[in-house]
Amino acid sequence: MNRSRKMKAMIPLAVVVFATTLSTSCNSEEDLLPIVGTWLQVSSSTEEFTNNVSDGITTETIDADNFIRITFNADGTFSEFKSYSSTVRGEVIVETSTDTGTYSTFGNLLSVTYDGDTETAEFTLSGTHLGIVYVEELTQNGDQKRLVTIATYNKQ
Repeated sequence: MNRSRKMKAMIPLAVVVFATTLSTSCNSEEDLLPIVGTWLQVSSSTEEFTNNVSDGITTETIDADNFIRITFNADGTFSEFKSYSSTVRGEVIVETSTDTGTYSTFGNLLSVTYDGDTETAEFTLSGTHLGIVYVEELTQNGDQKRLVTIATYNKQ
């Protein structure tokens, strides 16, 4: 085999080795550190699209009874505490739940795994502010639906 063919044969191998090294290094504990901590939701809105046409934006109420608090740990685990309230016959009912799982970051992507499912969202960090954009796509009654949720959190 001549030198040119040897080099061409080694290029795919080098790409695989580089990608594996990059993937391993990007999931290290050091890469998780900026997001480590407890984050309290301060806003959330969802824009719904049907067949790529906006149906409008819904803004969630965030207050003492309606919020999400996420804690990302340095070991790649997280817990998410949710509190929602509703009024039934004049009485305020507050329901809470906690989900736990694992997470990883790669560039501006955040992947969380809990209950056997993995979800990926884009995120931004700016000092003590965390923004998460989650997109969900589905088909409903033959229409293509897309929900784009933008949530912001402050570090606690």
